[in-house]
Amino acid sequence: MKDEQRDRKILQWQKKARLAAKKKQRRNLYVITLDPEVLWIKEFRQQNIGYIEGMPCVYVGMTIHQPGDRFEQHMVGYRSSKYPRNYGVELALELIEGFDGEGLKDSQREAALAEWLRAQGFAVWQN
Repeated sequence: MKDEQRDRKILQWQKKARLAAKKKQRRNLYVITLDPEVLWIKEFRQQNIGYIEGMPCVYVGMTIHQPGDRFEQHMVGYRSSKYPRNYGVELALELIEGFDGEGLKDSQREAALAEWLRAQGFAVWQN
């Protein structure tokens, strides 16, 4: 993506975020699969002691944006964690199926999803 295209997109995302915040819109959970090469990073591996070899590596986040927009933001480096920016493969919303975050505050849902996935053997990073 060219710099001018990226800059236009960033302005659009910022405008959408301001509108969503005014409406007090609920945040969206999202999951990005990561390249297994991320397991070579000591910090990442230490956060995933119960990782089962062969299970996916993922990044879990929460956003006021649509998950597809947030994935694109990570890929272009806009407000992006290093793991999805450097190792992100695809948006994997199907991995959220079966997670019951009802009754949890937005501030709790992301961490709860990360722990739910870790309990299944996934390697998970979440900020």
